Amino acid sequence: MKTFKNIIQIGAMLLFVGLFSACERDVANSLDLHAEVNVLAFEVGNVNGEINNETGTITVMVPEGTDLSQIAPVIDLPVNATVKPASGTPQNFMFSATTPLVYRVYNGNLYNTYHVTVKEIKGEITAFRIGDKAGIIDQTDKTVMIYLPEGTGVGQLSPAIEYTEGAEISPVQGSYVDFSSPVTYKVTYMGQTFTYTVTVILGDEPKLPLIISNNENIAPLWGDLGTAVTNQTANPKTDGINSSPMCVSMVRNASTGEGWHGGALWNEHKVNIDPAEYNRFSIMVLKEVAGDVQLEIQSDGEANKDWLRAWYSEDNLGEWQELIFEIPEGRTAIINNILVMPHEHANGQPVAFETQRMYWDELKALPKE
Repeated sequence: MKTFKNIIQIGAMLLFVGLFSACERDVANSLDLHAEVNVLAFEVGNVNGEINNETGTITVMVPEGTDLSQIAPVIDLPVNATVKPASGTPQNFMFSATTPLVYRVYNGNLYNTYHVTVKEIKGEITAFRIGDKAGIIDQTDKTVMIYLPEGTGVGQLSPAIEYTEGAEISPVQGSYVDFSSPVTYKVTYMGQTFTYTVTVILGDEPKLPLIISNNENIAPLWGDLGTAVTNQTANPKTDGINSSPMCVSMVRNASTGEGWHGGALWNEHKVNIDPAEYNRFSIMVLKEVAGDVQLEIQSDGEANKDWLRAWYSEDNLGEWQELIFEIPEGRTAIINNILVMPHEHANGQPVAFETQRMYWDELKALPKE
């Protein structure tokens, strides 16, 4: 009898093992671990992106002037694969140079993630020197101005030029050029040509405004004070006096906005401005509410504080206004920290405070006149 029971137990065990193995085989057979999940092509307009499957990145270089806010890539995928966002779906790639957009390819039981950047093609002159004199480059107007001492012969000068890697420049580097009148330089890069006008001026170079933040090629990170600051956000009004595509913004809440709610340039983004050379700041501001905007300036270690104020007027609501802030005449301490506050008054004093967003851009230190 005992032998018969043992036989039953052994049989039951073998049946269980067989069923378990069959289940394992069913699960294994249902898993597709060989599906293809690599993007085959990623196209914007007529431009094919560069796909790096090892790093999971895709980079697309589009012609200058392309609207990056409404890009609808066409994506070629393996059989049975899908992608999110879907091929042909418009996406905002304006910030993708610093924050790439994420695309994910699914196929079977596998997926693959790509970080996608779409950038405008830009061929630039980044430095222009004659002897020990450096040129002043305006990337917006594509101009270079260089000041040389009185009496310098300008008929045969050979400038040292730095420009976009991989580009070609004409006149070529090292050639002798007659600068008795403005000279046109052409930078050709990825099939596009960018033209600069170079002017040599004899005399002393005037002191120019010091650009602290323009949120394009000079874009230090604003730290938040009591609220979140959005760095490099889209300019809400590019057809006014500030046409640059990017700016900084923040919201100050009416109920929680007491005290310092703003942005700060300090720590690793601190500045070094001597009041003996610069006596004013200018900053572009756009708001929906009139009132004082405040800059607080400090030396390193949050010492030697001064509070500067300028009025954003009712006449400019919803428009960019350039505000000028005067540095106190008696200040001698170096300025290392700059704090910006969108609405200086305490709630209800002297203007009833409303929850509001402020945009700001083009912060400059202005030289003494």
